[in-house]
Amino acid sequence: MNHSLTTRNLQRLLGFTLLCMSLFGCQSLQPKTPGELALKNHDFIGLWDAYNNCQAGSNFQDIQENLEILQEAPTPISLDDSPIPIPKFIKKLSSVRNSRLAVDPRAMAASCSIHLAEVSRQSLNWEASLRTYQSIIDNFPEPQYAFYVSAASQAIEEFSAVRPASLSTHHSLVR
Repeated sequence: MNHSLTTRNLQRLLGFTLLCMSLFGCQSLQPKTPGELALKNHDFIGLWDAYNNCQAGSNFQDIQENLEILQEAPTPISLDDSPIPIPKFIKKLSSVRNSRLAVDPRAMAASCSIHLAEVSRQSLNWEASLRTYQSIIDNFPEPQYAFYVSAASQAIEEFSAVRPASLSTHHSLVR
């Protein structure tokens, strides 16, 4: 008897969920505030322009300004941060929500950071370069950014091997 009661409750819950989804649709879970990837087209174009300017830049200050624009871009919300409470069993069945953008603003920021560190290194600004590489390692721990973290780690190792005289007193920058 308990088995049929559990099955009946499960069927009711499933029916209620389907009813809610048909009434409100999947769009009810979409972000509504600017901090949740609710970008308008012109906002995305601004991010894309900042990314392109960063990659083409050769001036530390200009690249830094474009990087700040990219770092301020909204990030995807997770099911845990959803404005609507979602039951745990649904969270277990779902995958991570993908960004609604064609590109990932955080990946754009990581790539811009790599370029900033390289420009700093080429202009012999060793401290800024090391600090930028270290910030990539610290700020992009997610697996999808492993490429950038690996590039930053490799660059820091190269600094350790070369060890210019100007870095001899800055061991704290390299972990």
